[in-house]
Amino acid sequence: MNTLRKAIYACFTLAAWWPTAALAVQQHGGAEGLVAHQIGHAFFVGGIGYLLLMIYRADIRSRGWFEFKTFLWLILAWNILTFSGHWMREYVDPAKYTRMNNHIVSYQVDGIADGYFYLTRLDHLLLVPAFVFLLLSLRKWRQQV
Repeated sequence: MNTLRKAIYACFTLAAWWPTAALAVQQHGGAEGLVAHQIGHAFFVGGIGYLLLMIYRADIRSRGWFEFKTFLWLILAWNILTFSGHWMREYVDPAKYTRMNNHIVSYQVDGIADGYFYLTRLDHLLLVPAFVFLLLSLRKWRQQV
């Protein structure tokens, strides 16, 4: 085993033994943080849309490309869902959240907009299948080599 691989394993082992807060889900600082984040989603949607357009124009149909296109469509849907969820969160009444021990434990759905906002919180229902399709496409491409 080479030195770099040993160092990487050592880092992962240390991180596993002394975990700290991941801070993976955090609020963006002020309105400008949200705007910058939303611009990132917009560029991501544009890039995925352009990639889909080029794939359809090239009429690529070989093994693995159906799964890759499905991945791209799911990522596009996830971005749109997440973008709208970030925007809607700014207008949600805080009284709709039920808190227990300073943690949100439920959300009161009173209409279609509330239901859609709740659905935006379940973005993993699009993201997890998207990455499954990505893995399937990569596996098929690897089998061709």
